[in-house]
Amino acid sequence: MNLIRITEGKTSLLIPEVERLTKRNIIFFNPRMELSRDISVAIAKTIEPKNFCDALAGSGARGIRIANEVGCKTTVNDINPAAFELIRKNEELNKVNVRATNLDANLLLSRERFDFIDIDPFGPPVRFIDSALRSIENKGILAVTATDTSALCGTYPEACRRKYDSTPLRTDYYNELGLRILIAYLARSALKYNIAITPLFSHCTRHYLRVYLQIKKSRRDANRILGNINYIQHCFTCLKRKFSKLEGLKSTCECGADLRSAGPLWTAGFADPEFCEGLRKQLIEENLGTMHESIKLVELIKKEQKVRVPYYNIHKIFKKMSTTAISMPEIMERLRNEGFMVTRTHFSALGIRTDARVSDIYAVLGD
Repeated sequence: MNLIRITEGKTSLLIPEVERLTKRNIIFFNPRMELSRDISVAIAKTIEPKNFCDALAGSGARGIRIANEVGCKTTVNDINPAAFELIRKNEELNKVNVRATNLDANLLLSRERFDFIDIDPFGPPVRFIDSALRSIENKGILAVTATDTSALCGTYPEACRRKYDSTPLRTDYYNELGLRILIAYLARSALKYNIAITPLFSHCTRHYLRVYLQIKKSRRDANRILGNINYIQHCFTCLKRKFSKLEGLKSTCECGADLRSAGPLWTAGFADPEFCEGLRKQLIEENLGTMHESIKLVELIKKEQKVRVPYYNIHKIFKKMSTTAISMPEIMERLRNEGFMVTRTHFSALGIRTDARVSDIYAVLGD
């Protein structure tokens, strides 16, 4: 295996020299995940964990970086013997004291407890979640990546129902629904252990969904979380969308067309604005490789939390109206002038998030 040396953040890494990423070699290192690792480092700096676990580490890039750039006690694990050897080499290269282990992630998590656990598999994270929830300390952080977006976002609905016990819907905001289905799955998994989750920061970037949750072990708080797990109803004729409780689901839209439903999914915020502000400041201070991209992402996600209803795809709106599209700044200005809250969304360059109803949007943009 030929290795090359790179620098990411403030850490040197040895990674395999490969022409393209596949299921066979993705376990080692994915350069497209640098933004994800930069954000992880900044979050670890913000919360200052005592004991971090990179449970599915591959080359160990995330765990080695956190050990080197944050300085907390770190366990870096991978079941693949070749990955384990590479972790050891990266440990020696950076002269950091990490505990490298070569175990099945579920076995490691069943034996020990951590206050920051990272689950970053190739594909669905579902088979590691119960072990992680049993391992996490009270008020700890659980970070989860899902790359099986074809299931979560509705391309393969049977796969989503099988893995996440939820029905997706291929709407124009399918990626936001995928993220909300993922958070709801994590929340429902936690409820079995009387654990309440709070999404501190979540995002949809490139090929993956990423969630950072704070854990609170409390039966009372867990009961309150139940109110944040609901459904969404969508009309493919007029584009109306509305969150709804199970008992409030309807079959027909106000326009007379059929309503389609998706869920269970998370209907509260997918990030904490105060935490986002602290993360933004930390990213500025760290000055990492993806600083400008990550800061822009965090700032936008913070703004998005002001409006809970999923975003609208403007091209879809104008197509329904059978009129020529106008510029995004003009769209937003018109809605603000009518008293509506509106912001861009990180989910789509063509999307806006607003508290205006779809009928209001048609009225404002049709003037």
